[in-house]
Amino acid sequence: MTKQWLYVIDEAIKRIENDEVELGLQALQKVQEHGKDLPEVMLYLAEVWYRLGHLDEAAELLAEVMKANPELDPPLRRECQLLLAEIALDGNDFEAAQHILYELKESGYENLRLDLLLTDLYAMQGLDEVAIKYLEQARQKEPDNKEILTALGNMYFQIGKDDEAMKALEQAGEQSVELLLSKSRVLAQNGDFEQAYHLYQHALEQEQSAEILYGCALMAFHTGNVEEAADYVGRLLALDEEYVAGYPLAADIFLSMGKTEKSIEALEQYVELSGFDLDQIRRLVALLTQSGRYEDAKEYQKLLDAWNVDEE
Repeated sequence: MTKQWLYVIDEAIKRIENDEVELGLQALQKVQEHGKDLPEVMLYLAEVWYRLGHLDEAAELLAEVMKANPELDPPLRRECQLLLAEIALDGNDFEAAQHILYELKESGYENLRLDLLLTDLYAMQGLDEVAIKYLEQARQKEPDNKEILTALGNMYFQIGKDDEAMKALEQAGEQSVELLLSKSRVLAQNGDFEQAYHLYQHALEQEQSAEILYGCALMAFHTGNVEEAADYVGRLLALDEEYVAGYPLAADIFLSMGKTEKSIEALEQYVELSGFDLDQIRRLVALLTQSGRYEDAKEYQKLLDAWNVDEE
């Protein structure tokens, strides 16, 4: 009987994924009505409700399963508790999540998912040091788990332990790029352009992407490495000529090098691709005027005036 109900749930999921949402939900409701005496089926159904975003339905169903089955098999009960804790975290109910997770921890239960949920609990409350403790426990269980290493590197970055973060990143392999970018952005926002530039270059060694090339170009420009900035922005636009943010940056770089015409070309390309940043159009008009290209300046001024009217 259990396998039959699980099959019905899987078929209902397929209906929902194929845009037959109403039929799929009706099937799930029927399973809930007629399969209440099967805890394994109800747990699976609760997981499905949770994945579909029906958090209240999932939580209520789990509570009913645990209440109706006081002698529930311990592994199954723990699965119910872990899912309830996850639902509580998604709803920012930290007190409920902590109560469930501590109860499991104090019972002597050791589990990777438990450690990760405790990590989430404290990270979401800004208690990074405590979160790292549980993340380290998770790494002890699975030392080569890239997801754990990635999360650990990110947490180390947040508390300023860059050396430990880099070690975790190196062990994580290709997933370290995301964290390098995350840290680079934070450093750049804090004005630490030199260190941000270093990390962007490190990320570029692992992945040639438009975002990383843009970061390298921007940081090179901010640190006064103009020739390097020009090289990076050239590579960026060769890789992705529709990377719109690259053109104003290219204009800045070329202007700083005294290459006004190349700056104008970059801004003209920018306007052709996006055309919505009026400040950049004003800048283009000013550069064209300064260069004596009055007719071209008039054309862009007309465009600017038209958009100004539309905004009003």
